[in-house]
Amino acid sequence: MLSLLFMVNRVAAQCEDSYWPIYAGGAKGNEDVRCFIYDSYKQLIIVGGTTTSEDFAPAPNEHGYMFALDLSGNWKWGSFFYNVSYAVSSIDGCQLSSDGESLAVAGMGNSEPLLMDINTEDGTFNKFISIAYIHATTENVPSYEQFGSIYYDKRDYRDYQPYFYGAFVKDSAMFILRVADGGAAPTIDWNF
Repeated sequence: MLSLLFMVNRVAAQCEDSYWPIYAGGAKGNEDVRCFIYDSYKQLIIVGGTTTSEDFAPAPNEHGYMFALDLSGNWKWGSFFYNVSYAVSSIDGCQLSSDGESLAVAGMGNSEPLLMDINTEDGTFNKFISIAYIHATTENVPSYEQFGSIYYDKRDYRDYQPYFYGAFVKDSAMFILRVADGGAAPTIDWNF
């Protein structure tokens, strides 16, 4: 709690008073903030979460959203993740990558956990990985919950390969996993 309070005070000291407070959201639903981070390299405040407001998102069902502001309160970029090209119903957590150059994001899409790496300067995707459970029968569709556990180590000291680390709940059981991101396709190389 102290580190967050210190960071907020440090950011607030650098901001122009005339531009704050900033309002983002709708009046016909709810916005949950599940990702809030200060990118000290790019001097941005990045916010993400889930919205059900039809006057903030394209429709009243759950949509993930993210946006970035500079320290003067100016809007830099924003994204709604409507279930078309990137099906993201929620942004559940975020953390700057190990080199501080991008944002690792955990979320849900098509009722499955997602891992993303986002360029903080313009909000574009560097990586988008959906974690799908492979099962022999379609009778029991798994249920997932994501609580925002995410870390992206871009150069692991053992083999200099990038790895996503994350956790989620599937059918009341917690899964912790590592996704190797150095080959042709991302691979889950261990999970518990």
